[in-house]
Formats: sequence, C-alpha cells, structure tokens
Amino acid sequence: MIERWTEFVVGIIMIISPWIFGFSDISLAKWCNVLIGLLLVLMGAWMLFGERAQAIPAMEDSQKGRRKIKNNVEQK
Repeated sequence: MIERWTEFVVGIIMIISPWIFGFSDISLAKWCNVLIGLLLVLMGAWMLFGERAQAIPAMEDSQKGRRKIKNNVEQK
C-alpha cells in the first residue's frame, strides 16, 4: 500500500520540481517533468482508488461462494 502512495507523492514532486529547483525557465525540462509527474499521479491514483473498487465485488463473490459451500454442507 505504501508503494502506491509513494508513486502518487513522487508524481506531485515531479510536477513542482521545476519551480523548486529553479529550472522552470527551461521549457523542455519543465514540461518533461510536468508530463511525467502527471502520468505518475494518474497511475498512482488509479492504483490507489481503482483497485479498491475492483476488490470489493471480488470479496462479495468469495463470500457468496462460501455461503453456497456452507449451505451445501449443512444440507447433507
């Protein structure tokens, strides 16, 4: 879980680094950092919030499967 937050935070640092380290006047370097930072933030957000949305239905399906097995055992 910490790896996903780290990717998100590194993306934010990449976005603001041209202004922190003083190379925002170099257009190519600035935009490379901003674009890579945006990609990292988007991927980090997808990993953080996208997997949770997918994990919940998977947990529900596994619980339904357990209930079916439990019901079958009780009927025998």
